[in-house]
Amino acid sequence: MVTVTNIATQILNENNYTTNDITATNLEYLIDNAIDYVNMETATSIADLSGSAGTKSITGTEAEIITVKAGSVLMLRAYKDRGPNTGLGNMSISTVIADPQYAFFSELFKMSLNRLRGRSIERT
Repeated sequence: MVTVTNIATQILNENNYTTNDITATNLEYLIDNAIDYVNMETATSIADLSGSAGTKSITGTEAEIITVKAGSVLMLRAYKDRGPNTGLGNMSISTVIADPQYAFFSELFKMSLNRLRGRSIERT
């Protein structure tokens, strides 16, 4: 088992975000949601974050942690980067930008979930 301390700060640093974009405590809520999702999809039992708000840690296998981090980054991007908005009269349209980082983390997350499930099980 591996423990990563200050997981929210690490995710922010790795993805070029700051606490001006989202507080560490709010990101920890998203990380806990990612943990719950990974547990639900893969029947693992990764514990929710532990420690003091803003400086919480995660403990799990390296495979579990990378999966949670990938899911957390996708949730962070959805929280922060919702794409540009275009308005036309009373109608508003949100556009989605094809983004290589989003595509990479989506594929990493999907592959990681499948690995945690087991190589012979792929959810459809």
